[in-house]
This record gives sequence, structure tokens and C-alpha cells, in this order.
Amino acid sequence: MNWNLIRGLTYLSMLIASALAFLGLAEFDPSTGMLNIHPFNAYGAAAALAGVISSGLASLALIRGWGRK
Repeated sequence: MNWNLIRGLTYLSMLIASALAFLGLAEFDPSTGMLNIHPFNAYGAAAALAGVISSGLASLALIRGWGRK
């Protein structure tokens, strides 16, 4: 078993959980250890993520010079 991968994924999941709690999208109960994610609009989240991802890819393509001959 690759323990470095498991440790990295654990750190990543805790980082995401902390970011959700910081942004007010989730609540962490320290007495039970439960993370409760608040309801959200999946269509709105998908639309927002599509814009962010496409802008990021366009910026990356510009920086890397993709599409030039």
C-alpha cells in the first residue's frame, strides 16, 4: 500500500473540509467529528466551475504558447 498517497489524500480532504467550513458552506462539530455540508445549487456550482476552469485553461494555453506554429 502506498502510504504517501494515502497521507497526501488525507491532507487534501482535510484542506477541502477546512475551506468549506471557512467559506460557510459546511459546519464541523468537534464533539462528534462530523462535517455537515450545507445544501447548494448544483446547477449554479457547475456553471461557476465551468467558467473558472475554462478561464484557467485559456490562461495556461496563452502562457505555454499552445496553438502557435
